[in-house]
Amino acid sequence: MSTLRAAMHWYIALVFLLCSSCTSNHGRPIAKLDFESVAMTPSASSFFVRFSSDTDLLTLFQSRIGQELVCALDGDADFSIGHYQKRYGSGIVELSANASKGNYISRVIFRETGAVWGTQRILAGDELRRALRVSDVVVCVFRVHTTKYKTYFSDFMRIPAMDFIRALGT
Repeated sequence: MSTLRAAMHWYIALVFLLCSSCTSNHGRPIAKLDFESVAMTPSASSFFVRFSSDTDLLTLFQSRIGQELVCALDGDADFSIGHYQKRYGSGIVELSANASKGNYISRVIFRETGAVWGTQRILAGDELRRALRVSDVVVCVFRVHTTKYKTYFSDFMRIPAMDFIRALGT
């Protein structure tokens, strides 16, 4: 009986260590994002999304694979890895050129994924307007994939859908 109890304690300790080594924020602060503005890019194929953060987003991890702003359409705010979002927007995050530290810009392109894995098409015009009208807000997160840990996510940033619609124009 004591051997079984010792094995059970060992198993519980091992599970605890494994789970604590891959927590969702990796010991880093969970960034709070504050929306500033949306504007259409000169090419009219994407949006400049400007925002600020209480955390230095671009130096959170030394070894990172990718860092982007991901925005959900159709009210699907499940950003977990492996979850299939039918319609979404994404763009690489950079420091805003003419702003102080903590201000960022992302060039967001909205897409729809196809029925066949790996196929996508860009949403634009009236089709994008209809997708934006499904919800009052577009929920976005900063996401960074790292080589040593699992994916890091910021808190949600809610952007009024009407800001995107206004930027689209008529």
